[in-house]
Amino acid sequence: MANVSVAAEWQLLYNRYYRKPELYPMRWKHIDLARNKVVVAPFAGPIAVIRDDSKIVQLHAESALRKLRLFSSSGTLLTDTVWRHPGGRLIAMSWTDDQTLVCVVQDGTVYRYDVHANLIEPNISLGKECFEQNVADCVFWGNGLVCITEQNQLFCISDFRNPNPVKLADPVIDEPPHCMAVIEPQYTMSGNVEVLLGVGDALVLAVDEDGVQQLGVRLLRGPLQKMVVSRDGKWLASFTHDGRLLVTTSDLTDVIIERECEVGVFFE
Repeated sequence: MANVSVAAEWQLLYNRYYRKPELYPMRWKHIDLARNKVVVAPFAGPIAVIRDDSKIVQLHAESALRKLRLFSSSGTLLTDTVWRHPGGRLIAMSWTDDQTLVCVVQDGTVYRYDVHANLIEPNISLGKECFEQNVADCVFWGNGLVCITEQNQLFCISDFRNPNPVKLADPVIDEPPHCMAVIEPQYTMSGNVEVLLGVGDALVLAVDEDGVQQLGVRLLRGPLQKMVVSRDGKWLASFTHDGRLLVTTSDLTDVIIERECEVGVFFE
C-alpha cells in the first residue's frame, strides 16, 4: 500500500514524471486561502494576504476592518496594516522584482508597500480613462503591469521606477477576453510590452502601443481559458476549453506540445 501511495504522488507531464512534496507546514493559523487574495514574492520572499472584498464571507471573530498582512515564506506574521484606501475594490496585487508590493484598485490608483507594510509615496494613477472606465483585471511582470478596463481598453506601466502610464492600441472587442498574458518588453521586437488576449472561438490578439495583430488563426481549435508566457518570452502555455494543454511558440506559429494534462501542474 505504501508503494501505491508514493506512486500516486507522481504525475506524467509529456514524457516526464513530476510530484509536489510537502516541505513543511505553514505556521499561520486561521488563514483560509479561498477567502483572501494572496501573492508570494519571488525567491522565498514575503507573502501578502488580504481579505478578498469581491467575495461575500462570514467574518466569524474577525474585525470588519480589512488588514494587509505580510508573512514570511513559512507563514510567520511579519507585520500588518489596516487597509483604508479609497478607489473601490482591490482588483489585483503583486510583488515587483525589488520586493515592492503593488496594489491596484478599481479606479486605477496604484498603492505600493515595502516589506514592512509601509506605504510608499506617491501613489500612482493609471490615468483619467482608467478612473472613468474602472479597472477590470491586471497582469504583472517583474517591474510593470498591464490593466484592462471594463470597456476593454488596455493601459500599461512598463517600469514602476519610471511610472508613466501608456494606453495601448484599442483591441476593438465587445466582450472581455477569456484570458490575458504579457510578453515583457525585453523579449519583443519593438522593445515595448505586448499583451496577448484570448478572444472569440479560436483567436489570440497581440496588442501593443502601435496596433493589434491576430495570432493562431490556423492553429487554434477552440477558445483558450488560461495563458502563461515563459520567462524568456519564447513559449506560451495555454489551457483550452476542452481540457488540453497547448504549448506553442509565443507568436502561435508552431505547436510544441499538445495532450490532455493535469492543469494544476502549470497554472496553480
